[in-house]
Amino acid sequence: MPWQWTINPYRGCEFACTYCYARDTHGYLGLDPRREFESRIFVKSGGRKALERKLRRASLRGEAISIGTITDPYQPAERRHGVTRSLLEALRGAAGLDLSISTKSPLILRDLPLLAELDRRHTVTVNITVTTADPALAQRIEPHAPDPRARLRTLARLAGEGIATRLFCMPILPRITDRYPVLAPLLEAAREAGAFDVVGSPLFLRTAARLRFWPWLRSEFPDLVAVYRRLYARRSHLRKRQREDLMADFRRLRLRLGFPADRPGRA
Repeated sequence: MPWQWTINPYRGCEFACTYCYARDTHGYLGLDPRREFESRIFVKSGGRKALERKLRRASLRGEAISIGTITDPYQPAERRHGVTRSLLEALRGAAGLDLSISTKSPLILRDLPLLAELDRRHTVTVNITVTTADPALAQRIEPHAPDPRARLRTLARLAGEGIATRLFCMPILPRITDRYPVLAPLLEAAREAGAFDVVGSPLFLRTAARLRFWPWLRSEFPDLVAVYRRLYARRSHLRKRQREDLMADFRRLRLRLGFPADRPGRA
């Protein structure tokens, strides 16, 4: 992984995306990952104190910390509990870290002044995840997540304030979001919004995700069930050749649109 440390302020996620690989983590607690992953959210209320202890005891200068690698740090629970903001406030007391935050939520704009302050003490990158720029298709894939137009506006606002922003186009779904007509508007919008890079990766299906994904696929895209059975019947990940085929249009578009661009820097 491209980081030394991860922080996930919450366990479980109210966005309830059908493909989410993190569903397995509720199974570790003996809970039903199909239903309770989005209905039973665990709040790490002691996160700030734990982070402050770590910052006092360890020399982390130059190391990478990624916030939100498993569940979204700006999901609706953050409005009430504010764990993510408390962690960012704790990072005011350190310097020289490589910080990244991954989210689908415009709620991150609440903390824009704080992110700008932290970017003067650390290196801050925000990753905004968008699977498609088509609101109707996004509603079918991620019915509880923020509208993709709102996410792209969030990316533009962050970039406009000098925060390095990256588009996470993931997962890329075979025969659904992997083709040029679907990808081109998204990557073009990311460039227009000021993202310095776009990153994509194919869908992979862990055990708990399958329990939610297959019923959804049969309901929304029944003509693709046989295709997905062939691709993922005995594997969580695509084979190398299948992966190369899936990513071909994305990689061509990425190069044509000039990604990665120069990373924005602060004076």
